Amino acid sequence: MSDSGTFEFFVLNLTKEPLKGAVSWNGAGRTVDIDVNGLEPCAVSQRAGFSPERGRDDMWSWSERGRQYQLNCFDGDRYVVVTISDYGIGVLPTKTSPDTWGW
Repeated sequence: MSDSGTFEFFVLNLTKEPLKGAVSWNGAGRTVDIDVNGLEPCAVSQRAGFSPERGRDDMWSWSERGRQYQLNCFDGDRYVVVTISDYGIGVLPTKTSPDTWGW
């Protein structure tokens, strides 16, 4: 992995209410935020690029929960879906582009 910026993440709202706050990736001394204020149920946010580094942890958080979750991206992972549900956040890495998924 490198600092190429070829990695992207976005947020999927699986709750019954519009979201508040921001979802963040933090790694290698860098942070990228996606503002999810008003993101409606079953809607997805815009994508944001991030740059993980080999050997450094990838930390994910949602400001409304105030906790960080570690889920590292690996060489084959290029996209991350961060799901927000009534139970908290989930982080799902994949190598396939969301443009190819059927919704």
